[in-house]
Amino acid sequence: MSDFTQHFLTSPHSLAQAMKLLPKEGVAAFPLVDHEGCQKMLNAVTELPFRACTPVVGPKGKEVEQDFQIAMNFDQPSILDDYQTALEEQINQAFALFQPAPYALPFSFNDKAALIYKEGSKGITPHRDLLCFEAVIAILTLSGEAGFYICDDREKNNARRYTAEPGVMILMRGRNFSGIEKRPYHYVEGVSKERVGYGLRYNVKEPVEKTR
Repeated sequence: MSDFTQHFLTSPHSLAQAMKLLPKEGVAAFPLVDHEGCQKMLNAVTELPFRACTPVVGPKGKEVEQDFQIAMNFDQPSILDDYQTALEEQINQAFALFQPAPYALPFSFNDKAALIYKEGSKGITPHRDLLCFEAVIAILTLSGEAGFYICDDREKNNARRYTAEPGVMILMRGRNFSGIEKRPYHYVEGVSKERVGYGLRYNVKEPVEKTR
């Protein structure tokens, strides 16, 4: 068992219960990491090489506006790797509690990113994650606060707000979770205090290799 598990506020059973919301709701939000664990991860994130994101991405008519700094798929080992190992262990144990499992086992992430939304940031407009990101998308807030929303379309219809605050996991359904092709639209706004988040995804186009 990973040493970082000591900072988890969940068990495989409670995580499986949260996952039961994913087919219908598209997302589950719950406390995952304690204050000490968030601080350890935050210290590691501050050492990463951040860059400004591209302000507008996507094809004409489906543009996504975004306002944050990002560090992606970095190689330096840190406690962030320990967090990933602990989360993967618990996700695999939670998946195994389903009959059948919602995704092929063993499951592991191969895409990682840290994001900083400065106070007053415009956030990111409604979008869906790419088709290549499957199973679950795990977004952990390490500091600050913002509103994370799930909605029905790019016009924000039927928007449901989830508070992204320190230690809270936003677990979102990726493609092929329980065989579901549809991915939820989501967006971030209302960044009232600088927010730092850490996200893990599984990209089916990339090899599942870990730099540890």
